Amino acid sequence: MVHPSAFLLALGYVILGIATLILFAASLWYAWRVTIEDVRTQLLLEDTQHLVSVYDQEGPDGLASLIKARLNMKIAGEKILILTDADKHPLAGNIPVWPVNTADKKGLFNITMPVNGHLTRVIAVRTVLPNGYNLLVGRDRALLAPVENSFWFGLAGAGVILAVIGILGGFILRKALLSRIQGIDYTVSAIMQGDLGHRLPTHSTGDELDTLSMTINHLLEQIEQLVHGIRNVSNAIAHDLRTPLAELRTRLEELALTQPSPQETFCRNRWRCCRC
Repeated sequence: MVHPSAFLLALGYVILGIATLILFAASLWYAWRVTIEDVRTQLLLEDTQHLVSVYDQEGPDGLASLIKARLNMKIAGEKILILTDADKHPLAGNIPVWPVNTADKKGLFNITMPVNGHLTRVIAVRTVLPNGYNLLVGRDRALLAPVENSFWFGLAGAGVILAVIGILGGFILRKALLSRIQGIDYTVSAIMQGDLGHRLPTHSTGDELDTLSMTINHLLEQIEQLVHGIRNVSNAIAHDLRTPLAELRTRLEELALTQPSPQETFCRNRWRCCRC
């Protein structure tokens, strides 16, 4: 199957545009992930530091009261909080029990734990407070999933728009090129039939096709001059041969009418040749 060059050119630009969009989105996505992770980690560490300072000032009861008051405010997207004693008995928080998979973990880590009846991927900070108390501050990693989904939907939409515009542009470009090529084909067909006076059409755009057409027109002019030169030489040769051929014809006609003997024909022709 033969594909029009204009369409293939447009398709190549579409593929190049989509590849560029993907590379741009990949770098943007990487920057987004790094920035979000840094901001999320920084917020967790700052919140943990604040809660630890409250514990240092007011003790476990003061920290438990603060956590309860904070959870009662029902802030959207509130962090995961739990304060336990040394035996992991909850004193305050929004999860019922201390996560079993954090028994030996300290500092910042990622875990999967049940939150509101669903297993949730959580980034959390565990702090061991004086007298063996334990504090866990975490955040659901899927909290920003709607923003991430919007990013991917926007990227997919941009890719579709780019593909549609590229395909439409390919058809428009193909139509424009075909109109130029049809004019060239008409001229070439006329030249092949012997009309050397035709020339390829040119436009005022000065594009590559105009440059090619002008180059071919110069070539056709030179070919036409050479053909005229050969024709003139042929006419001159035909004119020079016309007189001897006419004389030869006259002699043959004379011999056909008189029918002389071979000896007489030889002598007459010899005499004429010597006279010539």
